Amino acid sequence: MCICDRHNAGPAPRPGNNHHHVGHTPPPPRPPQRPLMPAHRPWQRPTPPPPTYRPAPGWTPFQTILGVTLGSAINISINALMNSGYNVTGYGNDAVYVANASMLNMLWPDATLFYNNGGLYASEFVYSTPVYNMSRYNSTYRTLVRNYGNPVSSTNNGGTLTTTWWGPNGQFINLTFQNALSGDGSTRFYTTLSFGN
Repeated sequence: MCICDRHNAGPAPRPGNNHHHVGHTPPPPRPPQRPLMPAHRPWQRPTPPPPTYRPAPGWTPFQTILGVTLGSAINISINALMNSGYNVTGYGNDAVYVANASMLNMLWPDATLFYNNGGLYASEFVYSTPVYNMSRYNSTYRTLVRNYGNPVSSTNNGGTLTTTWWGPNGQFINLTFQNALSGDGSTRFYTTLSFGN
């Protein structure tokens, strides 16, 4: 016979649920103030390549972003990031925000993981300066060419540089350099690395 109060017992924890116990860090607050970043905007996938395009030989499809498996839910992502020592500064319905994330052996002050239909599918890593400075864009570009070959497209539209690589199964890498108004009203110059499915 079981002696327990079934009316007050909560559901048993299951793998993947966001149950926090004494001693565990609670989830971070909702989206943080990011005065040096432009306003939050919905994720926009780059224009697909022509149907005849074939990825560079040797492109290894990526399965994770910051160690989080593509398709993972937000709560699983937050737990995985925090357990790996990342500084998760907040989250929203479709995004998780990380400060000072390392990607391509470079530190990016602002990173965002994007979610659609409940699963991780894209990311954005942003580096900004108050003055025109293309050194981060140039070093990231060189690293991407070494790892993924020449880009599919490169455009300069009114001072906004956009370079895109496409891999198998719709995977993409996008690198941009542009100036924009930040949340504090100042103009900043942004290098943005984004990739996903």
